[in-house]
Amino acid sequence: SGRRHYVVNAGVDTYGAAEFRPLARATAAHSTATINDTSSARFSHSLRVNDLLGTPLIGGPQHVLCKRTDQQGSQGFLARHDGYVARFGFLHERELKLSTNGNVLAGRDRLLRPGGAAIRNNGRDFVTVRFHIHPDIGLLQDEHGRLVLTAEQADTWVFTCTEVAPEVEESIYFAGLGGPRRSRQIVLAFKASEVSEVHWQLTRTAIAGHSAKS
Repeated sequence: SGRRHYVVNAGVDTYGAAEFRPLARATAAHSTATINDTSSARFSHSLRVNDLLGTPLIGGPQHVLCKRTDQQGSQGFLARHDGYVARFGFLHERELKLSTNGNVLAGRDRLLRPGGAAIRNNGRDFVTVRFHIHPDIGLLQDEHGRLVLTAEQADTWVFTCTEVAPEVEESIYFAGLGGPRRSRQIVLAFKASEVSEVHWQLTRTAIAGHSAKS
């Protein structure tokens, strides 16, 4: 927003310790949904293979659907992947819509069973949707209990979710110029058998010190 990055991935510490790099490639290091604290893709950790190819991908999504959902007043897309089907039987679907004036980003994360089967509570349906916040962005709670993202001489955004109360947890940003930096993340945690989809929204309430127009 403007010249600031607000929601990011953890990035890669290019010049840092090699043991950090697998962590940066994990699904939990990205601003997306993770099921049962497991990555949606797997990488080789064979020393022989790594020396030649650099931790190649050995398992993950086989089919990724993506389509535009543009309409009057907004632009958007819907995407779905099957990286969790083999282990947990879930498809993850995300839809994003950005208002024409750029002031509202509406998101929906949905968990599906292939073929439309019902989602049952089997102890393997715990979902965590993460939004990693850039370390230069302030994250606070306003008088209405909403989470506010802002920085000096920067736009102000408010994060809300309809179905799940957002939590704030610690995170790490590997791609800092001076090395890894502490940061924070907004977390939506729920069981897919109880909440099959969550609707969240980022609303710009001020543009570099001025009120944003709807």
